[in-house]
Amino acid sequence: MRAEEASVLLAMILWYAIPVVIVVASLFVWSRSPRRKVRYLSVTLAILITALVFAWMVDREEWGVWLFFVLPAALVTGVRLIVASVVASEGVRR
Repeated sequence: MRAEEASVLLAMILWYAIPVVIVVASLFVWSRSPRRKVRYLSVTLAILITALVFAWMVDREEWGVWLFFVLPAALVTGVRLIVASVVASEGVRR
């Protein structure tokens, strides 16, 4: 029974680590240029949303799993996009 418990624990840790890994990977999207950063974040957000729509189209019963994986990264990327847009617009005003 110990081996089964360890494998279940490992599977659970990996399962909950996937959204964290996706969020961390989304944090690597950046650029020195504020305009380019806005463009890259927009593309990243579009890819994440497209992945969610595709998951919903393919598996309508279990697409909540993909929501669990991708939604945190989409939210973080969206917030970063808003901040980068404000910074880019401030640079244009000066």
